[in-house]
Amino acid sequence: PRILGIDELYLNKRYRCILTNIEERTLLDLLATRRQDVVTNYLMKLKDRQKVEIVSMDMWNPYRAAVKAVLPQARIVVDKFHVVRMANEALEKVRKGLRTDLKPNQRRTLEGDRKILLKRAHDVSDRERLIMETWTGAFPQLLAAYEHKERFYHIWDSTTRRDAEKALARWIDDIPQGQKEVWKDLVSAVSGWREEVLAYFETDTPITNAFTESINRLAKDKNRDGRGYSFAVMRARILYTTTHKKQVAQHKAS
Repeated sequence: PRILGIDELYLNKRYRCILTNIEERTLLDLLATRRQDVVTNYLMKLKDRQKVEIVSMDMWNPYRAAVKAVLPQARIVVDKFHVVRMANEALEKVRKGLRTDLKPNQRRTLEGDRKILLKRAHDVSDRERLIMETWTGAFPQLLAAYEHKERFYHIWDSTTRRDAEKALARWIDDIPQGQKEVWKDLVSAVSGWREEVLAYFETDTPITNAFTESINRLAKDKNRDGRGYSFAVMRARILYTTTHKKQVAQHKAS
């Protein structure tokens, strides 16, 4: 593939590695483990591996090491959704930290309203906005965390790498007072994977692992339908019964 997708799949109590051709929207293979040596060996045997230009992945170091060793010409792009998901996880830490100060019925209500707090601001309905404002009005630290989460999402609205770099630097500098521990994991991730995160802003078209994630969900569904099957059987079912959406090349009329 020109654009390779690598992701993990938790199947039969173990993490596996799933590989896709993102451009043609096809499943390449499912590996028994996500270990670096296994992934490296697979990539070594990949036909025409020198033609791989981009690899989309999450922030799993063994994948990065394997790609750099075997596909040095390929640009690694961290999956956008994997990164922004961590901002929601940070917001969840703040929300959960409030529970000790709430009465049991308030805790249950806040738990029920968590999905509203995780929504993007532009997706919130008028009713949901009232609910959100009730919570954020009562807890300023929750409002600060929500606004900081939204600022992180806005980084991906940048049109150039330079703009994204500046926005990311400002975002790190503007972490709300008293919340450095809450955002520590995300700051560490975007710092350790800086080049691969910012590479998202340097490709001609947005590169994400959305197709790989969709195959991941299909695989989990097949696994639920066939509990007790060995990995070999599950791999065969996923490889040979998953409907692919291969793009047909469009030829110009002569």
